[in-house]
Amino acid sequence: MSPTVKNIIVFIGALVAGGVVVFGLESLSHQIFPLPADINPTDIESLKSIMQNVPAGSLALVILAHAVGAMVSGWVIGHFAASSHRLLALAMGFLWTISGVANLMMIPHPVWFSIADACVYLPMTLLGLKLATKTA
Repeated sequence: MSPTVKNIIVFIGALVAGGVVVFGLESLSHQIFPLPADINPTDIESLKSIMQNVPAGSLALVILAHAVGAMVSGWVIGHFAASSHRLLALAMGFLWTISGVANLMMIPHPVWFSIADACVYLPMTLLGLKLATKTA
């Protein structure tokens, strides 16, 4: 397998791995801080109606989920990519950031959350890369 093909597969795998971590940790957050019974989590308008009243602890867990997911993505890249580890990790961090900002634009969040969430993806992806290179 060529290094380019391997890097593409690793990049996609890193995105999936990070996404699974985010989903799992956000699901845990919903167990600790359940949504009100009348809220449909798949309906953006329903979510918009409660965002300003979501407990800070719940939002902090979401930021933690996003940070750990990004870090896992960086670790997968650092551990399995054939080459261009830093470039791939930067691309992954930017992809996470773009998707996070898109979510923030669709569903208004408290200002503190928006700032923290937008700032967490890139550094955590690079931290994951660094952790992978230290363990390799």
